Amino acid sequence: MNKSFKGLHKLTRFNEYIYFVIITTLLGIASARGELDWRFLIVLIANWMAVGFAFMINDIEDAPDDALSPSKVNRNPVSAGLITPKTARIWTFLVGVLSAALFALLGTTPFILGMVSLILGYLYSAKAVRLKTMALFDVLSHCLMLAGLQFLTGYFTYQSQLNRQWFWPFAFVMAISIYGEIYNEIRDFEGDTAANLHHTAIVLGSKASHVLMFGILSIGIFSGLVSFFLIDLVPMWVFLVMAGLALIFILPPVIKIRHGDGSIAIQGSLQKPLERAAAIALLLQFILPWLNQVLDLGLFK
Repeated sequence: MNKSFKGLHKLTRFNEYIYFVIITTLLGIASARGELDWRFLIVLIANWMAVGFAFMINDIEDAPDDALSPSKVNRNPVSAGLITPKTARIWTFLVGVLSAALFALLGTTPFILGMVSLILGYLYSAKAVRLKTMALFDVLSHCLMLAGLQFLTGYFTYQSQLNRQWFWPFAFVMAISIYGEIYNEIRDFEGDTAANLHHTAIVLGSKASHVLMFGILSIGIFSGLVSFFLIDLVPMWVFLVMAGLALIFILPPVIKIRHGDGSIAIQGSLQKPLERAAAIALLLQFILPWLNQVLDLGLFK
């Protein structure tokens, strides 16, 4: 039982996206001027499950290939033997169904967007289609199912139509997700080339992919600055909390950075601390005003 539970937990890979899903979902809610209520928790859990579904499908489909790779065999719980393919598929199906049911509670538009997210999560890795091996489609499907659609489900949970504030934060999460996908493809460039894959980074080549990655990152940074400072999406106190937490979380990995580490390794060590700081600060943006209202503290006026 412990082995199966460990395998199931590892299959969800929850730690890899817990903070980023909070960011994408809450930016959507903030753009819609939403607040902390029952819908807030439902859409967040539904998005976590939709992204988890995509990660679970990926490991199930990749298990036969990962079993042949010494560097991947133990990283994948199915190829490592922690959970059987049948059990993994049953749990993945249940996660997908529960995610769809939660989206249905939020209304027609969030349900449709949630279903698109689940379908993309399947097509991204399923061997019959495998969007992640197709140049351009890999990037587009990745940024939608792991960022854009989470933003939009959060947004349309509270609004029925687009307002003037949605574009820049949407562009921000999309750009950061595209950056993350290209980063991963560059990181796995040699192994994927040997496996004869044809995703975007391989088609473009390593040098062009680096240029594209930093270009997309620049767009993401610009969109983020517009979102945070020009359209009043995030209060200044939230940004200050975010900056303070980022400094605290970044210090340990910065200390561990060794001379000669490449840019990819350095970016990887900084990414998660930044995500964690942003996620916590955005959660506080909704939780503290809610507590203020419930406890009648007279703050945040």
